[in-house]
Amino acid sequence: MIALVFLPSITNALPSPANEKKGNEGIGLTYECVDEKGIVGNCDFDDFIGAIKKVVNYAVTLVLFLSVIAIVIAGFKFMISGDKPAERDAAKEILRKVAMGLFFILAAWLIVTLIMNALVDSEKIPSLLSN
Repeated sequence: MIALVFLPSITNALPSPANEKKGNEGIGLTYECVDEKGIVGNCDFDDFIGAIKKVVNYAVTLVLFLSVIAIVIAGFKFMISGDKPAERDAAKEILRKVAMGLFFILAAWLIVTLIMNALVDSEKIPSLLSN
């Protein structure tokens, strides 16, 4: 709930990598596209890919933060379980599910990042075809 309250201020504080590359200042997750001639609103494919990369990176950061909270809860439940095997097993199950979720989230992030980098860096495409 607290994250939803502070979400606008967090997103507006983030710089835009696509605009920084073009010499523009970032204004958050979304930003004004400015081309080399200084025309505002003239977005190209690199701006679109840059926006997707920012959203994916922000989502992964949020998921990692939430997974830390889930791990702390599981550890707390494990510590207070005492000699109750059912509660200990429930804490282990939470930890197992968080670990599986982290694996899948980070694998998905890696795949998306590799695809996005391949789409933006078009100079590598001819060299891949020639080898």
